[in-house]
Amino acid sequence: MMKISDALNENELSRLAARTVKVGDVYEITMTEANGIKPKDGDKFRNKYFIVLGFDSCGIAYGGVIINSQINKNLPAHLKMYHMPIKQSKYPFLRYDSFVDCVQLKMAYPQKFDEWSFLGVIDNYDVELIIGTIKESPRESVEHLAQYGL
Repeated sequence: MMKISDALNENELSRLAARTVKVGDVYEITMTEANGIKPKDGDKFRNKYFIVLGFDSCGIAYGGVIINSQINKNLPAHLKMYHMPIKQSKYPFLRYDSFVDCVQLKMAYPQKFDEWSFLGVIDNYDVELIIGTIKESPRESVEHLAQYGL
């Protein structure tokens, strides 16, 4: 079966992503250290749930946060508080109750849009809470947030 990405070049795929992806959308995407994700020992990547929060002005990258099933127990306590609980009962695409990691924005690139799986949408109330939380994070800078329109 032919995929739409087979018929589009990289620029066309990026333009399609720019018209399709919205703030609050959740995608399962493959992430690496280039996206700000450290794979587990021996792995080259991890599949993560990514919530889109903003776009850079050039359309080269999207800023967002990831959803984790658990808070990393090795994190210092002052960073654990930047993980928002999110309920599977409210967002059925989740496999279980989880946490939105609002410590630092991650990046996703529209060139990989054909590899993303759309899962659902975070409601506006929760998007505003997530953005407010990440703006308060000690690991995030005003300049980095502004890069994605936040």
